[in-house]
Amino acid sequence: MTIWGEFCDRIRVLGEGLDDEGQRHLANQVACWLTYAIGHNDPRHPAFFRSSDPVYQWGGPNADQVARRTAIDGEGVYRISGHMGACEEFVLQIKLGATQSGGAGVGLEVTGSSLGIGPRDEIDILLGGEERSGGRGSWLPLDPEASFVHIRDYYFDWQPAEPATFVIERLDTVGEPKPDVDAAALLSTALGEIEHSFAFWNGYQERMLGDQPPNTFLPPAGMGRGVKTLIYSHAGVALDPDQALVVEVDHRGATMWDVQLYNRPWYEALDFTNRLTCLNHALIEPGPIVIAGTDPGGANWLDTEGRDSVLCTFRWWHPPDTPEVDAQVVPLSELDLPPVDRQAQIARRSSHIAWRYRT
Repeated sequence: MTIWGEFCDRIRVLGEGLDDEGQRHLANQVACWLTYAIGHNDPRHPAFFRSSDPVYQWGGPNADQVARRTAIDGEGVYRISGHMGACEEFVLQIKLGATQSGGAGVGLEVTGSSLGIGPRDEIDILLGGEERSGGRGSWLPLDPEASFVHIRDYYFDWQPAEPATFVIERLDTVGEPKPDVDAAALLSTALGEIEHSFAFWNGYQERMLGDQPPNTFLPPAGMGRGVKTLIYSHAGVALDPDQALVVEVDHRGATMWDVQLYNRPWYEALDFTNRLTCLNHALIEPGPIVIAGTDPGGANWLDTEGRDSVLCTFRWWHPPDTPEVDAQVVPLSELDLPPVDRQAQIARRSSHIAWRYRT
């Protein structure tokens, strides 16, 4: 059997019995991880890959962020440079494995603000090699087992403005030609990521929610995966067409937070460019958050896209105390919310997303 023959046979097995959304998700995973394996999996010649955006959807992507990664070698020396633009914060992690394949140990996690970097600042970070002090930029150590660097850059106010630029260079292999293409290794890498990701995230929500009753939120808590400074609360939301879930939150002093809806079971973000499927501390207006499939009025509507079931996730950045979430199912007819210019709300979001993902 040819290399492509085995690849296609194993992808075909994954696609058996899937509905249209599952088939599309599988095609998305194939496109995502083939792109990564082809151009972003060589630690001697790194280049950032945008692994989560409106195109590549998997693993519960945050609508307020851009996620990018590239393979690195824990024995190498790298420079990350660029410009923050309108980015308000970023989280840089040195990972020791891939989340979906059972690794994802975090060797290092830092924020832009902890390095003294904020909006419109220049970025200059050295990774690995001998410790440096003084001079420009920051130095961060590399774990010998480091496998990739993962950066999430955040945009909370959703303004139409230039986003961040991140560039990575390896300093100890300058001028070294790329090796000849190894098609078998390339397809093996892509296939491993596709199969692990497909299996891991397909069952993730069920494992996470367990026997939690629908329309109720799990107690806020940290998670072993993802950003270590965040705590999360999740609910499986299942509503009739004439119902809404009214959510009241005591953020307990947290100044940065977000809430977002996802499909089930694939853990893809619902359409946050053309619909109102997420909110955060900068976008929220006074009043409760209302989750429904039909527009109930009010500024804080989260649109389920008319789905029978969605996942709702809250995230808080290092709150001083544990937030409290209260949710109640009510008839849509009982809501009395003020009118709002929905088109203007959506236009603001669409304009920002066009800028954030401009290339």
